[in-house]
Amino acid sequence: MLLFGHIGITLGIAWLVESKLKVKMDYWLIVIGSLLPDIIDKPVGMILLPINNGRIFGHTLLFILILLLIGLKYRKSLFLSFASFLHLIEDRLWNEPETLFWPLMGDFPAKEYGSFYEYVEKIVSEYTPSLSHVFISEIIGLAIILAFFLKKSRMRAKLNA
Repeated sequence: MLLFGHIGITLGIAWLVESKLKVKMDYWLIVIGSLLPDIIDKPVGMILLPINNGRIFGHTLLFILILLLIGLKYRKSLFLSFASFLHLIEDRLWNEPETLFWPLMGDFPAKEYGSFYEYVEKIVSEYTPSLSHVFISEIIGLAIILAFFLKKSRMRAKLNA
């Protein structure tokens, strides 16, 4: 899953939780949290470390636990934790238990990408219209983002009227 999928689907779930549980969400932190594992891991695991793996520290349950513990002191961190946890679900991390349960199951596995540039080529190819998981997730995410902003702008218009 890529940018629109992570942001949109996470935003949609947070929006649903807010409406059902009457919990006031900080949507900026939801958006940041939806991308936080990739913001941390892509540069570190694909550029700084020689393992060509963009799913390392931020894609672990340990990372989510640390954010939860920080949330005990700073409540806003709970939004980051919630959104980052959804990111792991959206990435289907149960298929990568070495990463999800790191460090309990050993080191992070090296990925099949030969270089960072091959990874970028793969991302570009994911935006080619097809019935792939990534492309469909991106379309759903974009639709949710548009619906969210449309709803919020209508709410503001009613408040200003």
